[in-house]
Amino acid sequence: MKLRGAVVGVGYLGQFHAQKIKAHAEARLVGVCDYSFEQAQKVASELGVQAFAKKEDMIGHVDFVHVVTSTQAHYEVAEFFLKNKVPVLVEKPIAATSEQGHRLCEIAESNRTLFTVGHIERFNPAFEYLKKNKQGATYLEINRLAPFRIRGADVSVLHDLTIHDLDLVQWIFEEPVVDFEIQGSCLIQPTTDDVSVRLKLKSGLQITINNSRVTPQIIRNYRLVKKDEVIYMNTATQEAETLKVLVVEPFHEIIKTHIPKQDALALEVNHFIQCLLGKATLAITGLEATRALELVEKMVQRLSIRGA
Repeated sequence: MKLRGAVVGVGYLGQFHAQKIKAHAEARLVGVCDYSFEQAQKVASELGVQAFAKKEDMIGHVDFVHVVTSTQAHYEVAEFFLKNKVPVLVEKPIAATSEQGHRLCEIAESNRTLFTVGHIERFNPAFEYLKKNKQGATYLEINRLAPFRIRGADVSVLHDLTIHDLDLVQWIFEEPVVDFEIQGSCLIQPTTDDVSVRLKLKSGLQITINNSRVTPQIIRNYRLVKKDEVIYMNTATQEAETLKVLVVEPFHEIIKTHIPKQDALALEVNHFIQCLLGKATLAITGLEATRALELVEKMVQRLSIRGA
């Protein structure tokens, strides 16, 4: 029997979640719910499922839910389902505050209910490649830049983009951030739109993260510097170039690598379903997501002290 899934919040991103659940071989999309019932009806009609007027109506009809609402609503919606022992995948950030994140983790644990967070970049093959090739790293630079769009602008660029990279860094190198320097600017929104962060990990490794939602074009890449090579990866196209040092002229060679592109959201959805079926262990815990949010909050606080 297929697991019954539903999505709460079917705006731009939520619709993709609903489509992936519907396409999964071991799950069945039974319905969608949205703050705008008209929107829920529209998406439900397109997907051939039920539109729920409110989340309370979904209890008894679902085996799991994806919460893809606005960040400010994450806690209220996820809390409701976890208290009713319905497994939840909530989009990142886990909640509006780390305090709420910790509370959701406590509720999930006390109710023995599966709970994870949609840090989708963990399923990006380009970052899996980085994790496999991290040995000997001396420096890492991650760039995640994009033009302004109103979608996602209800929170700062730190909550929207930087949180991806903070989670990735601690997952890839398996050690905490012990210090950081930060510069940021508010250009369009009252919250930070552009930021540059320099992290120091426990081992002393230095990492620079540049995030922006006010650049002319989309830029997604990283540069990993090692003792005898440099790996440059375009994380959007999955194309890598590795410069290897040689002892004779021309003193270096370039090796190109193509990583087959995969649907990261489909991988994320599948992983959660496999966990529900007892075939996998959660890759992303609520506690890990909360720690990333705690670091974001520290950065926001430091910027506010400076008046940035």
